[in-house]
Formats: sequence, structure tokens, C-alpha cells
Amino acid sequence: MNSDQSLSNLTPEATITEIVRSDSEAGELLSSIGLSPANHEQETLRSICQQRKWSEVEVLRWLKKHGSTTNGEVSNKSREKPDKDSTLPEWTTYLEESYISPNRSLLEEIDENFPRIRKIHGNQYPWLKTMKWHYDKFREALGMYYAFEQEKFYPLIERLKNNSNNNLNHGTIQKLEKSFSVIERDQPRLRNLMKTIREKGNEFENPGNACSTLRIQNENFKILFSKLEKQFEIEKDQILPCVKEQIKAKS
Repeated sequence: MNSDQSLSNLTPEATITEIVRSDSEAGELLSSIGLSPANHEQETLRSICQQRKWSEVEVLRWLKKHGSTTNGEVSNKSREKPDKDSTLPEWTTYLEESYISPNRSLLEEIDENFPRIRKIHGNQYPWLKTMKWHYDKFREALGMYYAFEQEKFYPLIERLKNNSNNNLNHGTIQKLEKSFSVIERDQPRLRNLMKTIREKGNEFENPGNACSTLRIQNENFKILFSKLEKQFEIEKDQILPCVKEQIKAKS
């Protein structure tokens, strides 16, 4: 097989070397679910998965979705981060493309796979049942947080940008200040829920004989929580201070 092929064109018959060469993040992703590329260079993905009773189709689909490219195009997570002189709308666009959209996609993956994992492995790994209950609470809370940001907070930021006469009305200022309170209240709440899920979820450690679906789900949780922490930091350190500064200048 041509080693220059992109990951999107590969099949389970590709060797691990071919998969790793096809995408800059494929090797790290394989390692994260317990498959060391260095130990299986010339073996095909199909042969390894058959030995481990994994689904090669599922693993390859996951690699294609979370690699550095998707269908040959650079993924959102590779977007360039704005600098300190960037406008607020540039920052919110960056957050939507590099964090909110990918995180929603991760949530959809977890939503799709978790019920099946719990049904198959719930008796073998009882912690999955408790973890699912806490995940459902987190899922609802994060959905509300994202809806608030995209439907209320970001449009207010856009209004702030479009106000060029340094005369913000009192109603807009009040809505923005309420938005600060919501974000400052909800971020710690979501962090606590994330901490509980990690604790109830066996710290996302894979049992030795875990199937590919459970391994992928654990890694998806790690990716999701890491991206959320980075998003929260940007909002706390960049977005909120900048909005407050602009309100002060336009009041």
C-alpha cells in the first residue's frame, strides 16, 4: 500500500506503519487506547484487532474522526489561536470552531456508545452504571452552558463590537454582567461534575481486557475534559476581562 496515502483513504488492511505515516496524530491516538505502534509496525490493523477481539472498523473510524485531518482537510483543532490583539468576535469564533463544535461531536459519540457499553459491560464493570448517571447530569448542564453562550452571550459580544459610538445602553450592560455571573457560576459546577465522572469512571483507566469501544470512550472523555478546561481558561483569562474592559470604555 502507498505509504503516502491519507488516513481517510486507508482500510483496516493498512499496516500500523502506514496508518502512523498517514496522519501526524494517529500514533498518539493508537497509543492512547493501548496499541503501541512501535510494537506492531508491520502488522495490519485488522490482524491486531482480531487478536484482541476489537472492532477494526470502529478503531479506524475513530482515528479518521480525531486525526489531524478529516476527509483530507485540516481539522478545527488545528485552527490558529488568536493573539492578544485579536477582536472579541475572532476569539468567540475560535472557541466555537476549535472547542464547542468538536466537544459537541465528542458528546454525540459518547451518547451513541455509552448505552451499549453499559448494557454489555455493566455487570462486569459496575462503576459504568454509576458513571452513566453522573454523565447524564453533566451532559444536560454542559448543553445548557453551550446554548447560553451561543444564543445569548456571543450575540451580546457581537452587539458590543457593532457599538461604535461608545454609548452602550443600560439593558445591554445588565445582560452582559448577568452573563459574567452565569459563566463564573457554571464553570466550577461543570468542573465538579467532571471530577465526579472521572472518579466514578475508574479514572478512565482501561481494564486489561477492555474492548475497543470502552477504550475509545475513555479516551473521548479525556479529550473532552481537556478541551473543556482549555476553553474555560480562555473564557476566564481572555474573553471576560476583554468584555469588561470594553464595557468600561463604552459606558
